[in-house]
Amino acid sequence: MSTALHITECGLPGIKGIPYGIHMCHFYESAADLRAVLAPYFAAGLRNNERCIWIAAEPLGATLAKIAAQNAGLDVEAAMRKGSLTILDHAEWYAEEGTLKGDEIVKVWLEEESRALAQGYSGLRITGNVTFLTPATWDLFMDYEQGLNGALEGRRIVTLCTYRLGQVGAAELLDVSRRHHCTLDHPDQGWQILSHRL
Repeated sequence: MSTALHITECGLPGIKGIPYGIHMCHFYESAADLRAVLAPYFAAGLRNNERCIWIAAEPLGATLAKIAAQNAGLDVEAAMRKGSLTILDHAEWYAEEGTLKGDEIVKVWLEEESRALAQGYSGLRITGNVTFLTPATWDLFMDYEQGLNGALEGRRIVTLCTYRLGQVGAAELLDVSRRHHCTLDHPDQGWQILSHRL
């Protein structure tokens, strides 16, 4: 089987192919930073015939996420009608009565991948912005992130989790980095991948 079948486009300048099954994280400062990474990330997914799911939270909730995608040249309404793009606020996806359900969320992602492949998509591309986390839910969510690493192995899923720098200290940065395959970074010379486990 061709190696190319296991590679997809990231969408960010300076980063070429990324493997399916990758679980990436990104630390950002502002809504503009978040738009700069997520709009091209999803544009690439739609170009590659991937089903795209954007789980939004402040400072870029679902309404603003749709506007950001439209401003990046995506036909958001058409993609959403077709089912190739879903944009939801985090409360609609992650939580029920204030309780995070890590194993159930992983199961949903795998079911979404199976559904996408059955519908003729090349794979599944997802993101979640996690500004909704609190100190009380942090450890539970880190367990979910850890479990997702193993669950994605061999799957046609690309995942990008975004964390706001103002909400995390040094210990939390380490927590997040250890539970992802790599970190997307944007220094002055352009986008790059800081690998942890690839």
